[in-house]
Amino acid sequence: MDVDVPKPEAGQVRIKVAYAGICGTDMHIYEWDGGYPTNPPVTLGHEFSGVVESVGDGVDPSLIGKDIVSETYYHTCGRCIYCQTGRKNLCPERYSIGSSVNGAMAEYVVVPEKNLHFIPDGVSLQEAAMIEPLACCLQGVLEFGGITAGDKVLITGPGAIGLMCMQAAIASGAEAGIAGIEKDRKRLEMGMKLGAKHMIFTDDPEVGKKITEIYPPYGPDIVFDCSGAGAAINFGLKVIRKGGHYVQVGLTDRPTMLDMNLITLKQLSVSGTFAQNTQWWMRALDMVAAKKIDLKPLISEPYPLEMWEEAFADYEKGQGFKYLLSVAAEDARKL
Repeated sequence: MDVDVPKPEAGQVRIKVAYAGICGTDMHIYEWDGGYPTNPPVTLGHEFSGVVESVGDGVDPSLIGKDIVSETYYHTCGRCIYCQTGRKNLCPERYSIGSSVNGAMAEYVVVPEKNLHFIPDGVSLQEAAMIEPLACCLQGVLEFGGITAGDKVLITGPGAIGLMCMQAAIASGAEAGIAGIEKDRKRLEMGMKLGAKHMIFTDDPEVGKKITEIYPPYGPDIVFDCSGAGAAINFGLKVIRKGGHYVQVGLTDRPTMLDMNLITLKQLSVSGTFAQNTQWWMRALDMVAAKKIDLKPLISEPYPLEMWEEAFADYEKGQGFKYLLSVAAEDARKL
């Protein structure tokens, strides 16, 4: 639909969007499956890159023309225990672009100036549009994963999130395996190219034997589920070693049946991770600029914004990796 060009208020900036990424969260909202709360009618899109096009009162006009990415939280209270302890992702008043207020699958988006991060030299606008999901991955792996050098890690779900988590784990000194089903073969092969030591087909009748061979004698030390699929979650809990650590990264689209005895009898520690906080944006930009994480192979051919339906359909088929909508990529830097 057509909407008015948004006007930045005091403390805000208007961004000319270059690329907007399609996230699993967007699919949950689009399919209306209950996987993520939202406030319709709203323009989707919280992963994006662009250029500052105008500023509101109180904002330094020298920002105009700067290549940026933006944190997604349009509002947090700043007063609650979560905000005061650096966990604004848990703020009860938090609301975000693309779900509560209009997001970046449009020519322009307005965000608070305090949310901006400058794109480093050598990082493209396409790569920058993936910084938000990478920041989510780094929070999950580096804050909650508890990795020490030499740990043997299993990643379930070989999509873009899984392959970013895998690279983060490897950068932390872990040996990583990537798991999926037969239809994920190309994604699993990409995982091998990006540094995985093993690819595992969870629908292989001999998968139990292979897990024992790959992770002798007890199983992986740490499992990150990046799929949100019930079968993958249960697989991860089943194969992880006793005393291991399990981290849930992917969102599920419906309640999932679990055998809780796998947690209690194996004395597992279990963590969840949601969205990201500011330090992980900084770390994500630094790691991409330093070539410690490679995003380029994970970017599928961008779709023009007007072909969004085709892009969503291909995303849902599980083909490719990160789908970007090209909004104003050609002229975003010509301000």
